[in-house]
Amino acid sequence: MILKTVFSFFLGTLLILAFEPFNFWVLAHIIPLLILVILNKNGSKDSFIIGYFFGLGFWFFGIFWIENSISVYGGASPIVSYVLTILLAAFLSIFQAMSFFLYNFLRQENFFSRLMLFPSIWVIFEWLREFLLSGFPWLYLGYSALDNFLINGFIPIAGIFGTSFLIVFLSTLILEFSNSLKKLNSAYIIASSFLIAFVFLINANLKDIGWTKSTSEVDVVVVQPNIGIKEKWTPSGRRESTDIMGGLLLKESSRLIDEPETPKLFFFPEVFLPGKFSNFQFYIKPFLALTEKANIGVIAGTLSENEDKIYNSLISFGNLEGKYDKEVLVPFGEYVPYDFFNYFFNFFNFSRPEVNAAKNNSLIHGENFSIFASICYEVAYQDLFFKYASESNLLFTASNDAWFGKTIGPHQHLQIARFRASESRKPLIRSTTSGISAIIDEKGKVISFIKLDNELDKKNNFENLNQTIQFFSGSTPINNYGKIPFITVLLLILLGFCFLKFKNK
Repeated sequence: MILKTVFSFFLGTLLILAFEPFNFWVLAHIIPLLILVILNKNGSKDSFIIGYFFGLGFWFFGIFWIENSISVYGGASPIVSYVLTILLAAFLSIFQAMSFFLYNFLRQENFFSRLMLFPSIWVIFEWLREFLLSGFPWLYLGYSALDNFLINGFIPIAGIFGTSFLIVFLSTLILEFSNSLKKLNSAYIIASSFLIAFVFLINANLKDIGWTKSTSEVDVVVVQPNIGIKEKWTPSGRRESTDIMGGLLLKESSRLIDEPETPKLFFFPEVFLPGKFSNFQFYIKPFLALTEKANIGVIAGTLSENEDKIYNSLISFGNLEGKYDKEVLVPFGEYVPYDFFNYFFNFFNFSRPEVNAAKNNSLIHGENFSIFASICYEVAYQDLFFKYASESNLLFTASNDAWFGKTIGPHQHLQIARFRASESRKPLIRSTTSGISAIIDEKGKVISFIKLDNELDKKNNFENLNQTIQFFSGSTPINNYGKIPFITVLLLILLGFCFLKFKNK
């Protein structure tokens, strides 16, 4: 049992390689298969332990970038930051442990159970992690499918949970095929082979479907200021931010004001203007008429205030109109989820976040086009995209990934953004404080990007991307129907297995 526990921990760490920046997506098929082999020879109690250590390996190595946020920017000592990261990994591992326990408890020796039970439970517990915590929809297995040519055609109709299901389902099919060969069971060999071929055939046809269509062109400029988090909030950091914006807008407005071309849109990252927007209005005012005449639109992150409440916002001006206030906040980073944790903040002397969550935003509009804008962590919440993306022509996410440092965190975050573009079949613009900023096409492919900056202390070190892209209209099945129908089907399958379990007793 000790050997199996160590091996499951190793498999958990190895699964991280299926995600960016490594992108060995084939491991997402291999590792669930190996887990099944281990679980099929153990009882429920042992399966719980195996699942827990699998989760420990997966979560500790998958989210160790949180330690950088806690120690470098949260003010905690290295020891405290490591302890807190380990505690979070230990808590998240309970979901893996419970899922493996439930699988072992409910499994039956029939073809349907061998194929459907494990992928159904895997996805239900991914969903539960989001539903119960409302705070950590990270490292879903489906994100590894972006470059997986075997199943990525399903993304616009299956979404993240459906794609996770397909990955594990193919693992169970491969295992069933292998076991059937050993037993020379021709019926199951044919059935599993047919299902594998059927999935690949459907995927090949889905890739040719144009769920959305291009409408018109737009020139975009994605700005990455490369200003450190601590420096940004100093007087010199604020001056550097306004100088970057002023220099870029003045140069382009002067060039285009006599002969406005296609719309040109500038995208700046989360809280690019560091402070309340009211403190920057005097600076923005001269550019309002100038950018509008030059057919230039601007979206920039800042803080806004309404009825004495502070919001993390994206404001627009020029040929754009509208404002977006962040709806989904980062637990502990932007708000304290339960009063109990106030004692925790007091004990460790952490600064307490004071940002408020908004509701019922609208799209940012230009002439004959609209943009759905989201902020940082929100890109991981597909429900927001189900709510807004269908009516938009372009997706934008502003972020401040400097919190993650030079870890794998920014790469994982970019992968999630790419999936949202592929899911909606619309291009997505990603502007970050210090990388990775990117222009992503409607199928989730990175057209161009700015890498992580290694010189945050260097002044006037900003970078930008210039690209002509297409607006897209229309919607995809997953954006139309959302995740609830598929999750409901999986819950019904799970209830069916529970019924059979207790009926047979």
